[in-house]
Amino acid sequence: MALAALKETWQEMAQRSPRMLRTLTEIRSREARMIWAARPRRAEILRVIGAPREAIRTAQGLLLAAEAETIKRAHDAACAACPYRVENCHECRYNGREFRDERYRNPLLSCIQPCAKYKTQQEQQKIERIMGSGGVSERFRSRTFATFQATPATKQAVDLCRRFCSAVKLDPKVPGLLLKGNCGTGKTHLAVSILRETAEAGIPGMFVVVPDLLAKLRASFGQKDGKAAELVEAAKNAPLLVLDDLGAEDPKPWVTELIYVLINHRYEHMLPTVITTNCGGKELEAVFGRRIVSRLSEMAVPVNIQAADWRMKGAC
Repeated sequence: MALAALKETWQEMAQRSPRMLRTLTEIRSREARMIWAARPRRAEILRVIGAPREAIRTAQGLLLAAEAETIKRAHDAACAACPYRVENCHECRYNGREFRDERYRNPLLSCIQPCAKYKTQQEQQKIERIMGSGGVSERFRSRTFATFQATPATKQAVDLCRRFCSAVKLDPKVPGLLLKGNCGTGKTHLAVSILRETAEAGIPGMFVVVPDLLAKLRASFGQKDGKAAELVEAAKNAPLLVLDDLGAEDPKPWVTELIYVLINHRYEHMLPTVITTNCGGKELEAVFGRRIVSRLSEMAVPVNIQAADWRMKGAC
């Protein structure tokens, strides 16, 4: 009965739209060839897409699996030669809306998940939404190791920063860095370079100018909008945190306590932290006390940058 009804439907379609019938016939024929070719490769297809045997109980299931395998191989090849950086990886076909629709149509395409760069981009955007106008400023946003003009006085600092990047890619719990030096010695430039390089390896980071963070927290306390807690939690748990200009803030008791909570949490959970400061060890201890400086001495390798202020070059 069902077969007769189907035959009648195809006959009606042939009369109404011969072109559509030819197209459907070609599609059915192509699908049949794909199923026939996929049958002896069932085990290999399952291995490539990481699906259990139960996933292809029917001919339609085998067809979807074969399609997923073809797309997975193309994805892996494209991923190996990926031309995208974190900031524009959403342009990749496999991170776009169209591919998400394909994944919805073919559940076996769940074998292709968003890449580390895309996840990092999404995490970075989340952090930026939390920070609002904070984070890396426009002036420093494009700074990298390649744009850093190293001198004999800064070469060692650059080398240590690069080594840290290599180490944190292999071990997410390596000690951070404490970049110390006078104004204009390139501390912020190096810190941003670290963030950019580790982001390309799939490690999302958060950049915090400490005085700006405190200003945001102070405003949030007054408005009672709950953003203060969200900001602090984001800074406490970021896979990589940069605290820029530590020691430039007014050392009020609530500031010291907040910095301690932040530093202590990252110390206890061995989360890498990069800190820039104009202060030496004794100055930091005078501002924040021994309990904070003691933790910093274990969780961050000191990097002393003895260089001239590059901003003042040419100044009278």
